Amino acid sequence: MSVASLGYVLLSSPDLPGWRTFGVDTIGAMDVADDDGGVALKIDDHPFRIRIEPGDEDRLTAIGWEMASKGAYDALRKHFQAMGLAIRDGSPEEAASRCVGEFFATSDPAGNPLEFYHQRIGAGEPFHSPAGVAGFVTGEMGLGHIVIPACGNQEETRDFYAALPGFGLSDDLTITLPDPAIPPIRVYFLHADNPRHHSLALGSIPSPTGVTHIMLEMTNLDDVGRCLDRVQRAGMKLMASLGRHCNDNMLSFYVNGPGNVAIEIGCDGLQLDWEEFQPTVSTVPDHWGHAYQLG
Repeated sequence: MSVASLGYVLLSSPDLPGWRTFGVDTIGAMDVADDDGGVALKIDDHPFRIRIEPGDEDRLTAIGWEMASKGAYDALRKHFQAMGLAIRDGSPEEAASRCVGEFFATSDPAGNPLEFYHQRIGAGEPFHSPAGVAGFVTGEMGLGHIVIPACGNQEETRDFYAALPGFGLSDDLTITLPDPAIPPIRVYFLHADNPRHHSLALGSIPSPTGVTHIMLEMTNLDDVGRCLDRVQRAGMKLMASLGRHCNDNMLSFYVNGPGNVAIEIGCDGLQLDWEEFQPTVSTVPDHWGHAYQLG
């Protein structure tokens, strides 16, 4: 019943035109939304990977985790029921809107909204980037990764995911800031049942949107650089300059998208064999770069 990959992310926003422009013109995704008023960003052969629905606030509404099979899906559902975890089965109409065979919703101990599903359906037309991006690194490794807050019960939330088949700890990062009045920042990085270094990270800093950032990995450095050019031409604010992370080797930058939802655009992320890997403990986040602007 292993959790295979990060399948999709659902957001709400009052600024759908801004998301459409950002997603298509800046990131280079296709908007494949129906006439429901939303924005659905397609970056590969899946129907969509990020969908933004009309809402009064910018907010994470669901993280969709893909199960490898119907059998794995059913086993995980029974596992959660045995734990006494509250779950809600999605309606056929909701499943159709997500282009999945079936899903159920629940939340982790920090209150982050989760959905588990099997079978993506209705792939639609092939992906062709309007901005000329050669491609995104997805496939068996899924959308990319997402970082979410787990304030107050970070260890309990880490243990919740680490106990799920397919998930495992990749890195335990603690960053000590120069100001002694500010507590150290701790981030747990967890992989799913695929080679990507991490599909999920749990941070100790709260986020008003419920999401710290979402990472999309491009296939080459030139596309990352061109995307950075498009960000700068659009006058968008960077959350972090170009740099390379230590733990997953990702060369990337971070841009504040609509509603201040941060998107990391990168390349060169590590792909690992988990049978040979030992989780790491880190105190340095970056080899170079990534000058953060958090104000």
